[in-house]
Amino acid sequence: MTNWIKPGSTIGIIGGGSVGRLLALSAKKLGYYVRLLDPDEKCSAENVADWFIQADLSNETACMDLALKSDVIIYESDAFPSSMVETMKKTVAVPQGEELLAVSQDRMLQKAFLESVKVNIAPFATIVSLDDIREAVKSIGFPCVLKPNSTDERFKSNYVLFNEEDIEASNDYLSRGTCVLEAWVPSDKEICLALVKNSEGDISTFPITEMQYQSDKFYQAIAPARLNDETEQEVKRIGHTIASKIDFVGVMAIEIFSTGSGALYVNEIIAHPHRALHYTFNYPHFSQYEALIKAVTGWPVEVDEILSDTLVMKLMKNDEKKLAFTQAQIKPDWLFTFYNSNLSEGDREELGHVVIRTSQLKKTLEQLSDIFD
Repeated sequence: MTNWIKPGSTIGIIGGGSVGRLLALSAKKLGYYVRLLDPDEKCSAENVADWFIQADLSNETACMDLALKSDVIIYESDAFPSSMVETMKKTVAVPQGEELLAVSQDRMLQKAFLESVKVNIAPFATIVSLDDIREAVKSIGFPCVLKPNSTDERFKSNYVLFNEEDIEASNDYLSRGTCVLEAWVPSDKEICLALVKNSEGDISTFPITEMQYQSDKFYQAIAPARLNDETEQEVKRIGHTIASKIDFVGVMAIEIFSTGSGALYVNEIIAHPHRALHYTFNYPHFSQYEALIKAVTGWPVEVDEILSDTLVMKLMKNDEKKLAFTQAQIKPDWLFTFYNSNLSEGDREELGHVVIRTSQLKKTLEQLSDIFD
């Protein structure tokens, strides 16, 4: 196969979170060496990598050191500057490219792109001052959501405005920089579609995944999502439209709001594997992580969407992890993955996940709630 980066070569990974760890494990499963760059010496992926560089992801010297010592580079973090991709490409292949990362990092650029490909998004306005909010709510209305323009996970918090009184209270939030004000979408589901694109431009998808939140944080997923056939086909059409218009090789994801009336609104583009699909690490054929590794190194990639009802729950706290240890000893049909025993509670990364295939979805959801709540 032409342009095949053979096993035995070195893959450089930018970002060492839980996604980076699962990418590194997938790379090593296929016979590659892994060189990792992350600012945290205790990051999830550190003890999986063959070599580790501790440095900020915007450190050009460290990034170029990684490039010079790798045969291909991939990124798993929104904190990696998209402008660095072009510089690194002069030394080593970066198949995911700059465009996907740039579009995912900047909400205003992302919304301009989504409008250009004619997919549905919530009404929005650019905000730099309280006066901008006062003017925007005249058309957007309440409730509405104030979000930072940057999608960097380290600063990813939103502020919901319910009335005029909340405008003044958002002043501190604006001190972080430019924001985006979005109309509130009354969704009944938030879903995620992960897409794989190879070097020939062929696109395939993993099963649409339904995301569930607790205290405004994603904590559990159901796959395949509980959608009717018409909605499922429209979600895939939207995903293919977006993926075909962005120049990249690898895996990307799209978050979409689904309303009770059947309307779909694209919420966000993710430039790398999505945590809602951690369950694919235990997938019968291959995961989104292995799909990315194969796509960027030139392997053939074909995703099988056939999937029985599957639940994935993130383990975010030490007490959840302890409960999972107990369940691991009495639930042989539950699939447990623990990321790194060195992480402590309060770290931004999760501690692991559990995947459950079930023929009784409602009963299993209740069982999980009884165990971990």
